[in-house]
Amino acid sequence: MTAPARLVELSLTAFSDRIAERTPTPGGGSVAAHLVELGCALSAMAGRFTSGPKFVAVEPAMSARLEELERLRRAAAPLVDQDTAAYDAVTAAYKLPKATEPEKQARTAAVQAAVLGALDIPARTLSVALAGLRLAAAAAPDLNPNLVSDAASGAYCLASGAEAAFYNVRINAASLADKELAARRLAESERELAEVRELFARTRAAIEARLG
Repeated sequence: MTAPARLVELSLTAFSDRIAERTPTPGGGSVAAHLVELGCALSAMAGRFTSGPKFVAVEPAMSARLEELERLRRAAAPLVDQDTAAYDAVTAAYKLPKATEPEKQARTAAVQAAVLGALDIPARTLSVALAGLRLAAAAAPDLNPNLVSDAASGAYCLASGAEAAFYNVRINAASLADKELAARRLAESERELAEVRELFARTRAAIEARLG
């Protein structure tokens, strides 16, 4: 039997079709990761057009940001499939037998391990989005004005991906039996999301200024 194609290998139409199906995966977490990947890509594109004689003063810094944006884009892409796999693991764990006490204990342990895994992936997605927005915010004041709409689209993708990822962290944190761990992980993501929102506002303001 042929293995199903990875989500990142699907066409745009096929990916959208898979999202729309009456199945729990792929879902919001995978879409969040894809948004972050697109946000990094658009930010990189805007940076690449900020080059040449008119931008000689900022081109070295922009070039350095491009390298990091490409690294982040490569980091975000696998999270699309990993988020779906993590949720599928939770579903599989809940289907384990629970007729005997040993089975119940094994099932509980498996569920908790899977839920933690399902929390980890969107938490990573959020972290990548934050790193991307740090670069976008730093680049925004110097961007080629002809590319600011693309940069704005990239910033919105990054911010939206971060917001969506946070909801996935939040819902999985609520299912963790270890409430201290859940609170700690949720607080970490809340701090990152607060910075995302501040950076997005700063990026948007700089883009508005470039638009005149």
